[in-house]
Amino acid sequence: MDSKLQVADSAVNHLRYRRQFLLSTDPGHVLPGSGRVLVAGCYHVSAHPDLELTHVERDGKSLTLLGFALDPDSPQSGNERILLHLMDFADSPGEIIRATDTLGGRWVLIVHNGRETMVLQDATGQRQVYYVRDPKGGTTVCASEVGVMAEQLGLTMDADAVDFIRSRKSDDFEIYWMPGDTSLYAGIAALLPNHYLSLVDGSCHRFPPLLPPAPMTPPQALAECVRLLKGQIESARARYPLAIPMTAGWDSRLMLALNQDHAADIYAFTLAYPHLPAGSMDVAVPARLLEKLGIGHHVIPYPKTLDAAFKEIFRQNNASANNAYCGDIQALHVHYPGERVCVTGDAAEIVKCYYERTCPQKQPVSAAELAEFSRLGKHPFAVRAFGRWLEDAGSPPIDLLDLFCWEQMAGRWQSKIRAEFDMVQESFAPLNNRRLLGILLSVDADRRRAPGFGFFADLIEALWPEALSEPINPPESLSRSRRVLNVIRKTGVLKLVPDAAKEKVREMLR
Repeated sequence: MDSKLQVADSAVNHLRYRRQFLLSTDPGHVLPGSGRVLVAGCYHVSAHPDLELTHVERDGKSLTLLGFALDPDSPQSGNERILLHLMDFADSPGEIIRATDTLGGRWVLIVHNGRETMVLQDATGQRQVYYVRDPKGGTTVCASEVGVMAEQLGLTMDADAVDFIRSRKSDDFEIYWMPGDTSLYAGIAALLPNHYLSLVDGSCHRFPPLLPPAPMTPPQALAECVRLLKGQIESARARYPLAIPMTAGWDSRLMLALNQDHAADIYAFTLAYPHLPAGSMDVAVPARLLEKLGIGHHVIPYPKTLDAAFKEIFRQNNASANNAYCGDIQALHVHYPGERVCVTGDAAEIVKCYYERTCPQKQPVSAAELAEFSRLGKHPFAVRAFGRWLEDAGSPPIDLLDLFCWEQMAGRWQSKIRAEFDMVQESFAPLNNRRLLGILLSVDADRRRAPGFGFFADLIEALWPEALSEPINPPESLSRSRRVLNVIRKTGVLKLVPDAAKEKVREMLR
């Protein structure tokens, strides 16, 4: 066991439900270890002390922000000043949504205008919201995670959802990503990006993604994207010390380039995974680049064993967490400077044409096809969930598969990762901005997609050209066992190998 993990019980317990919240009208619904604050009409919020909570009231109206908002148009504005500005637009859902279009950060906003109360999130739902109608009180209950809400309401797990999770077996695709707006529990749904929730009746309403008000030339789009990105970084720096996770990839390179003006103050780090080969590009490339740029590089070692108490809290905080991330989070708990807000490249996939059909097809995208794109298998639970999402999406003003990536990969997968990492760090993604995403999605797709990612290269060049002095994602030198495994995968013979045997091979490679 890592000696630095041997801390007082009170310090470990502080990680329990860290940065989580619970919103309810029932005085008995309290997040363990937290108090309650009246925020909207008869609604109270119970929040962990490390989750920022800002509340303003005026003329019978109130706005409550859970987390933090960043205004690129006014980088010196803090949460309270931003809320006071938004108060002028609280009278209708449409007005308040338009007023938050340019806000970055990671937040949940509770809006009470004297007649109705609504909940909306940041652009990609990086701060999770789950909701359900209380079977006893008949009001809507919200929370950042499903487990504590289900426990307090006495809800049981959905049998079909559990069967779906079990069908995943030992699949190594990152985390247990729940499809559509589903959760593990009967009746509990996730609030998706581009939707708002009415607390009056628990109804969820879609609003369209934001597109540029007028067509932009490539130079205009580039200039506006740079302005919005830098404005958010300036806003964040005015409040918090920042950190950047570095790999050999595009996203971390863009995040680094954004911080040129304050590079000396950045904590740049790389998590050294045990499965990476010696001299891995994800460690070697950032090490070389950061040395050239005069920035310190902190390589965080992976824990040799998982601490039982830490793992117990990790699992309690996240009902469907992936055990693989427990090691990452334990490593950060020991070595990461917890006061720093982590600047991530989340949401980049939305504008990289991440999901694309390989050839033009006359038939519209099907739910089964979405399940295949997302690599969640063909389980009926997933197919039904994606079918409901397709019906709700209708004919969007952007490419349907880009919207799918926005609301599912970013809105469910990446937001869940952020929720799991809340135990050890606060974070925000500069690309998590509706105005910015709208501009990026208006750029010609050939400039956004692999392998060149031309517009991303243009952004980095405009921000800090020297950040491109090392190659991005150069090929790895694979070990013999990895090369053999890759050859076997191409033959398709792995489909005939029992799951138990596959797991033994995975353990051996780890």
